[in-house]
Amino acid sequence: MNYKPLYFPLNIKPANNHAGPKNGLARTLDLTASIIADTSKASEDHYILRLQEMAELNIHLEHLVEQKTEELDEANASHTKFIAIIAHDLRGPFTSILGVLELLKMNLNDYNINKIEQFINIAADSANNTLSLLESLLIWTISQNKENSFNPVKINLYKLLQDEFACFKIPATQKKLTLHHSIKPDINVSADLQMVKTIFRNLISNAIKYTNVGEITISALERKQIVEIVVKDNGVGMLPEIQRKLFKNEKLRSTLGTNNERGAGLGLLICKEFVEMHGGIIQFESEPGTGSEFKFTLPHYI
Repeated sequence: MNYKPLYFPLNIKPANNHAGPKNGLARTLDLTASIIADTSKASEDHYILRLQEMAELNIHLEHLVEQKTEELDEANASHTKFIAIIAHDLRGPFTSILGVLELLKMNLNDYNINKIEQFINIAADSANNTLSLLESLLIWTISQNKENSFNPVKINLYKLLQDEFACFKIPATQKKLTLHHSIKPDINVSADLQMVKTIFRNLISNAIKYTNVGEITISALERKQIVEIVVKDNGVGMLPEIQRKLFKNEKLRSTLGTNNERGAGLGLLICKEFVEMHGGIIQFESEPGTGSEFKFTLPHYI
């Protein structure tokens, strides 16, 4: 049996206004072509939009890199200046100590006991100031590793202040100062013990440093979530230009105390950082010739 092939004529013409009705296949082909054209146009628009977004993102990233580079440069410059100031303030006390020891060495047989005692006191004061600075610097360095150094515990402020006042009994007596606090025996905070000790030691030390004769008082006010602590003195106070530089490491400066005690200003920077690590704030008020008052907050242990 012979089979003849079947031929289906495919006569597809472009659509025009004069053409007759299209069959199903012709309409399908036209629709497919239209979808492909629309899809191609949509893809092209999509890629153009993505390229524009990428260009904008690149510009943003370039600005961000420039900003971070400037911040890093500023941080490096600040740290370099910080180290230079610390080195300068360490050199001063050591120079005094070495100078006193050299004088005693050369003139020991010529000096009477009062003169020798005077020089020994000068050397002891310089050594104590240097040790205090080194301790503060060490604690601050350790605190930079916040994950391992921050350990909040229950701290009784009354007992802590009793212990700290005992440490400052001699320098306060030498300057005829009275240390007093009105903290109730049952006030507790949740804080890192070493950091809180450092905060109190720096603030009390500064109060003694800048007060000749008078009283240094510490009080505490309990609130729901925090305890506000105030360290107040009736010392020399601070001039406005000094106040503007407080808590700013780029403005770190040494300021002489009433007995020419030296300091780098590092202590207040450390206080600020430690208070903020506890989620608190530190503020101050000061009037030249009247005294200074420092307030800071710690989490209340309830």
